[in-house]
Amino acid sequence: MSRYTVLDQLQIEPHITFIRIEPTDINLTLGEVFKSMSNLAWISDFDKQYTRESFEVRAIETINYIADNIISKSNNEITKDTGEIVVSELSRLAVINEMGYLNIPLAELFKSQSVGNDGFDFFSKNLTKIILFGEAKFNSRDNAYGAAFEQISRFENQKQDVSDINEIKEFCCEESLNNHSNGKKGFIASFASKATSTDRIIRGIKNNSYFKKLIGFEELICVAVDV
Repeated sequence: MSRYTVLDQLQIEPHITFIRIEPTDINLTLGEVFKSMSNLAWISDFDKQYTRESFEVRAIETINYIADNIISKSNNEITKDTGEIVVSELSRLAVINEMGYLNIPLAELFKSQSVGNDGFDFFSKNLTKIILFGEAKFNSRDNAYGAAFEQISRFENQKQDVSDINEIKEFCCEESLNNHSNGKKGFIASFASKATSTDRIIRGIKNNSYFKKLIGFEELICVAVDV
């Protein structure tokens, strides 16, 4: 069963995509997201045994922590603790499935700090070998795109993407890494959305000052998740 349904997908500008999705069944969202995160098949893609073992240790530690301390205490409801996990994972899947971009697992599964890592929440690579850095925000009351754009802009100013390259280099080809070194990069703003029309959300996005700072990069994807 698909974990989400695409409600809208359109181009704000040629290099700026807007995707709006909703969980197929809100009562199954946490279980389905956790199942997706727990699939460690990606580890087998690495040639070196020490690389596979390192990623496996980190991933299992994170999965166990999330299962014991976040998912099991939520009563299958979307809460502050689970909201960004749900938004991150569903947005990551949407970018992979709807745009055909590179499947890189959530950052918490492979970063050296297993839970509550600093830096971007997830990553991908587009078809022109540009690395995309994703940030997810959840708000139980409001559309959270402003918070996502603000943090992406702040992280970019702080060169957090440069710092994160060391964590994701095993997933990326040499050309994409060189593109990033030459300043070619993109971002994914992932956010919880509420009972607001897509047209109104897009108008708000276009008027956001942080969004305007990001439109000069190679690609920008905005993923609204109805939770």
